Amino acid sequence: MRKGLLLLAVLVCADLGYSQTYGNTRVTPANGVARTPVAAKTASLPIRRVILYSNGVAYIERRGTVSGNAEIDLSFKQSQVDDVLKSMVVLDLGQGRIGAVSYNSSQPASARMSEIPFSVNASTADGGGIASVLSQLQGANVAVSSTRGNHTGSILTLERKQIRTEKENFTSSVLVLVSENGDISHIDLSDVRGVRLLDDEAKRDLLEFASAAASTRRRDAKTITVTSEGSGQREMVVSYTIAAPIWKTTYRVVLDTEGKPFFQGWAIVDNVSEEDWNNVQLSLVSGSPVSFIQNLQQPFYRYRPVVPAPADLQLRPQLHESGITTSNAISGIVTDANGAVIPGATLTLINDSTGQRSTFSSDGSGNFFRSSVGTGTYSLNVSSPGFKDMIVRGVRSGSSLRVELEVGSVSETVTVSAQAIADLPIQGRNALGLVAMQPGAASNYIGPATVETSVSEALVSETSGIRAAATGGQIGDLFEYRIDHPVSVSRDRSALIPIIQTKMDGERVAIYNRSIRPERPMSGVLLKNHTDLTLESGSLTVLDGNAYAGEALMERLKPKEQRLISFALDLGTHVFERQSQDRQPAQMVKVVNGVFEAHYFRTEEKRYVISNQSDKQKVLYIEHPIRAGWELLDDTPKPDITTQRFYRFRVELAPFEETELKVTEKQPLKDSYQLTSFSRDQLSLFLSRNNIDSSVRTRLEKLIELRSQIDQINAKLHSFENETEGISDDQERLRENIEALAKTAEAKQLIARYIAKANEQESRLEEIEKETKAVQAEKNRLERELAAEIRNFEIK
Repeated sequence: MRKGLLLLAVLVCADLGYSQTYGNTRVTPANGVARTPVAAKTASLPIRRVILYSNGVAYIERRGTVSGNAEIDLSFKQSQVDDVLKSMVVLDLGQGRIGAVSYNSSQPASARMSEIPFSVNASTADGGGIASVLSQLQGANVAVSSTRGNHTGSILTLERKQIRTEKENFTSSVLVLVSENGDISHIDLSDVRGVRLLDDEAKRDLLEFASAAASTRRRDAKTITVTSEGSGQREMVVSYTIAAPIWKTTYRVVLDTEGKPFFQGWAIVDNVSEEDWNNVQLSLVSGSPVSFIQNLQQPFYRYRPVVPAPADLQLRPQLHESGITTSNAISGIVTDANGAVIPGATLTLINDSTGQRSTFSSDGSGNFFRSSVGTGTYSLNVSSPGFKDMIVRGVRSGSSLRVELEVGSVSETVTVSAQAIADLPIQGRNALGLVAMQPGAASNYIGPATVETSVSEALVSETSGIRAAATGGQIGDLFEYRIDHPVSVSRDRSALIPIIQTKMDGERVAIYNRSIRPERPMSGVLLKNHTDLTLESGSLTVLDGNAYAGEALMERLKPKEQRLISFALDLGTHVFERQSQDRQPAQMVKVVNGVFEAHYFRTEEKRYVISNQSDKQKVLYIEHPIRAGWELLDDTPKPDITTQRFYRFRVELAPFEETELKVTEKQPLKDSYQLTSFSRDQLSLFLSRNNIDSSVRTRLEKLIELRSQIDQINAKLHSFENETEGISDDQERLRENIEALAKTAEAKQLIARYIAKANEQESRLEEIEKETKAVQAEKNRLERELAAEIRNFEIK
């Protein structure tokens, strides 16, 4: 136990020394006066504002008062760090200067500990923790406080001794130190009260090991440290976005005796963070702004190719001859206050003794040079449109000048002295700037860095170019619910927060949709949003007659919109449907390019027979489906509401009343026929439907007659083909019989008979050929006539 406390003393002493020397090292200011290091004060910024978005993102704003040099440690889960790095904004509202925002390495603790030149086990046998630490710090400079006094020196070794007494035997550890004078001393560890590390590197290694060991206890935690340098008390703001559960809405609708709705809305918010929300300003935003995750905490390295040096590359020292210097010349450069060169500036060199003048200009790079300048002092007048005139006095030959013109009118003149560098005070001057002012020294020194407006100053100033895009509850295209009173939600807790409570315009209704339930409608309410709030989608519970009536889901409802919401089955209303279809006479007949088209309408009539079986007056909305290509006829009542998928017809019913709603629709159709194949049966069908007049009938009958004649000729040609094929088959049989009978002497009479029959068949084939040619010619003539009739037959 004693050695364990001693190990803690080593870590504490190292931490104190580290925080005073390494963690708060300050850069020496430009005026050469070193500041006394001031220890940063750890401050906390409580959460003051939370905005939850419906896309699963939360905006967190921390705000508080800090003083002096402040450090703010913010702890996040590993999964939140990428969002924080991507969105964090840090503001110091009291003229303080924001320093670096740092965070611990994303390496695993085991990997970080492996890079430290020593390690300590979480528990050691025989209380050897301090001995293990000191043995790994060999050569480190330490200050040891013991019961025998204070000792300072470097650790040589840690000696272990076996000590035997009458009562027990044990091992004792002795620390061996060497002082700056070379004195060697040994101190028993049992007498040591504290050890302080004097080497900065050893302190850093020990503290880094302790930090890595601590992070192993909480693998999912990462600390981001925000620093600010300043004086006095001032306000700081840190904001960022992180992933968060979406906020949800749930509503209550209370219907009075007349069916008028009273509306109440609640928001459900979840605080899954590890920090309480105490009296925070809470806002809930509906909408989905673009948000994404980008891996920013992980270091990435870009591949660079390795290019070997040429084997024959040999660089040897070279000697270069010096240039010819012109000691009787004046040179320099003309720039503006930001260091930008001014070409074409007019320079007039005036001899202070004789008054002799010479005028020249700066070149395209702002440089100027004037040779053959005699001894004595000169005045240099520099001017350029849009800038104040500059007079540099005390200029001597051999001077190299840097002239900075100030923006202003030409009537204003600024006079400076070109005294030598030895005559100027050097306190607070930049070394490179002094060298550039030395006569004869030329450089590309531009001067001190321009002080730019920081992002934090621009955000809080009126010159940032940002103007509020919305007032009230509107944030661009999003909608915000701002909770009027502070809200407190403990960590890992959820809360139900009222966001709206008001009377709404609307009425109790019934809604019939056959696809949902035939014959019986649903009880519902027509809700009209007369408020300025956008009601987010959510569940809805209905109370009717001081009792639970049902539940529903409501989609997002914007101001001035109305929505039907159904919550129960209406058993007091019955709906029966009757449906019929009919084909209307052709409204138009067209013949174009040999195609006969008949345009007509198909009508469909649906009758909704509605019966109110209760003793209460009712309002029923019938949802009739909208079908592509169908439209309502004029004898159908105009729908009260038209949606993307339904016509909604409003029907008012008295108690026990039965009524009927007729909905008639028509669909335009078209029948097409090729005139080349138009038949007499199709013509009879059109005549029976009164689709065509007498003139069209006459022309169609002529086409049908021509088509009929062509069909008869085709039948005759087909019979000729069949007869020719039969004769050919018979002649083949006769040839086979003649060849078989020619081998016998008794078959001469039969052979002669076969030959006579073959002669008759040949004569018939010649006749068929002549008739076929004649019939084919007639067919060609009829087809030409039919084609001409079709070509000239047009009705538009």
